[in-house]
Amino acid sequence: MKKLLAVSTAAIAVTTGVTATADAATHTVKSGDTLHSISQQYGTSVSAIKAENGLKSNLILPNQVIKVNEAKAATESTTEYTVVSGDTLGKIASKYDVTVSQLKAWNNLSSDLIIVGQTLSLQAPAQSAVPAQAPVAQQAPVQQTKEQVAAPAQQQSYQAPVQSYKAPAQQAYKAPAQQSYQAPAQRVRTTQTSTASTGGSTKAQFLAAGGTEAMWNTIVLPESSGNPNAVNELGYRGLGQTKESWGTGSVEQQTKGMLNYAKQRYGSVDAALSFRSQNNWW
Repeated sequence: MKKLLAVSTAAIAVTTGVTATADAATHTVKSGDTLHSISQQYGTSVSAIKAENGLKSNLILPNQVIKVNEAKAATESTTEYTVVSGDTLGKIASKYDVTVSQLKAWNNLSSDLIIVGQTLSLQAPAQSAVPAQAPVAQQAPVQQTKEQVAAPAQQQSYQAPVQSYKAPAQQAYKAPAQQSYQAPAQRVRTTQTSTASTGGSTKAQFLAAGGTEAMWNTIVLPESSGNPNAVNELGYRGLGQTKESWGTGSVEQQTKGMLNYAKQRYGSVDAALSFRSQNNWW
């Protein structure tokens, strides 16, 4: 068995391989190549090459095409990214080796909220060049003639003008008439009561309708701050921030809608809470 393997390897080794360029994402193995020599050529490691290609050993064959720094090459050539379902700013930042703060700054985001189909810039916007100011032309000093430089013949005597001062007449001061002051009428502060928040506090209604403390703390407070009438700039509304019909109505209706949504989409309330904790949306 060992003899047969040696003969096969020798036969393959005579095949001429094609050398990949130093900046390519793939490399075609040529005779004499090893994972170590390839990793040195591309500035990576043997373990990274094995992970990229799913190799369980160091055995490679001539003319075999392997991936080298494919993720790095893809990242360096990508300047924009389109959000897909399940994405978060944290996932995108980790994938493209940037930070969440950079993504928010480059895309003018005031929160971590992103939506499917949204295009994000993966690099800082180019700064416009400031036009150089033209130098101010300087005027050459006026040349003085010999006659102008010469000292004046005789100085003339100067007499200051005599000024007379007359004090202004005193004006009589008349105090302004006293104005009567009437205090403004007290205004009664009215509070608009929504049909979604009657019958006790919102949290009390939520718990009475079947909601749990965990749902209130993990979903309701982060999504709407406990406001059943909350609507964000994208049109998501209610305690659980949704565009579905259960996002409106009484607290009881919204609570039951959230419970049904959690069970239908995630299988259980606990699964929905776990997903919300990990992804900051649900």
